[in-house]
Amino acid sequence: MQHSDLRMTRRALMAAASAGLLAAPARAATEWQLFTSQNRTAPIALGVLERLLAEAPARTNNALTIELKTAGTLPIRSTAVADAVAAGKVQLGDDTYFPAVLPPGGMLRMPGLVLNADELQEVLPIQQEYLTAAFAKLKIVVLGYYVSAPQIIFSSRKVLSIEDLRGLVVRTTTSEQSQAVLRLGGVAVSMTPSELTAALEAGTVQGVFGTPAIVGRQWKERLTFASRITPVLSDGVILGNRAALAALPETVRAAVTKLGADIAAEITNGRIADNDAAMKELVAGGLRIVDPLPDDIAAATRRLTPFWEAMAGARGKDGNDILAAMRLALGR
Repeated sequence: MQHSDLRMTRRALMAAASAGLLAAPARAATEWQLFTSQNRTAPIALGVLERLLAEAPARTNNALTIELKTAGTLPIRSTAVADAVAAGKVQLGDDTYFPAVLPPGGMLRMPGLVLNADELQEVLPIQQEYLTAAFAKLKIVVLGYYVSAPQIIFSSRKVLSIEDLRGLVVRTTTSEQSQAVLRLGGVAVSMTPSELTAALEAGTVQGVFGTPAIVGRQWKERLTFASRITPVLSDGVILGNRAALAALPETVRAAVTKLGADIAAEITNGRIADNDAAMKELVAGGLRIVDPLPDDIAAATRRLTPFWEAMAGARGKDGNDILAAMRLALGR
C-alpha cells in the first residue's frame, strides 16, 4: 500500500504540474541602490528619500527594492555621485555636487543672479534642458530636479542697503557665497560652527550666509537682520543609470521614473515649507528682513557681473551660453 500510495502521489504531482496547477516559486525582487551625497545635516532630504524609497516594492508590484546608501556608507565620494551612477556602481543617485562633473550646470548658483521665486521660474527651463542633454551624453537619465531655499546674509549689525555690507565680516561655506560677500564690500571668513558661535559672541564675525531653517534658527539670538540683496541658490538631481533603467519592464521603468520625480518634488516642497516656517518664527522673534531696493539690485548686479562672466568663461561655451540665456530671460 505504501508503494502504491507513493506512485499515486507522484502521478498526482505530475498531473498537477502538467496542468499548471502548481504555482512557480515567486521571483525575487530586483535589488537596487540609491547613493546620496546628503548627510545628517539635511534631515528633510534624507527623510523624503527614506520614506519614498520604502515605497518602491509597492509602486513596482514587488518587482524592485531600492536601498538607500548615504555619504560614507560606500566607497564613493560625495562629489562623484554622477560618476558612480554612470559606471553602474549604483543604479540611482541623489547628487548635489553635480557641477563637479558638469561645471556649466552650476551657473544657476551664481550669487545675485536669481533674486526670487518668479525669476527662478524664468530660468528653470534653461537649467533643466542643459542638464537633461548633458547627463544623457554620460548615459545617465535625469529623473528629478530640485532647488533648495535661497541662502542669504544674516547679521548682527544693521544692514539696510548694499553700503551697509561694507566691512561686514561674514562666515561663508561656498565659493559663491564668498564672492558675493567680497564683491559687495564685505570680508568672507571660513570657520566651524563651534568657532562661529564664539566669534559671534565676541563680535569678530557679524554675519552668516545661509538659510533661515539652518543659520537663522541656530544663531537667532545673535543675528537680528537678514538681507536678500544677493541670494545664492543650490540645487540637486535624482539620477538613473540608463542601461539599468532600460533593462526594466516598461511598467516598472515608468514607476521608477515617477518615483524619482516625486522625490525631487517632495525635497523641494519640504525645504521650502521648512524655511518659510523658520522665517515666520524668526520674524516673530524680532528678525528684520531687508529686501533690496532697485538701486541696490543694480549696484549688486554691476559688482557681481564680472564674477558671473569669469565663471561662465571658465566653464566653456556651455557656461557662456547658459549665463547669456539666463540673463536674457531675467533682463539682467
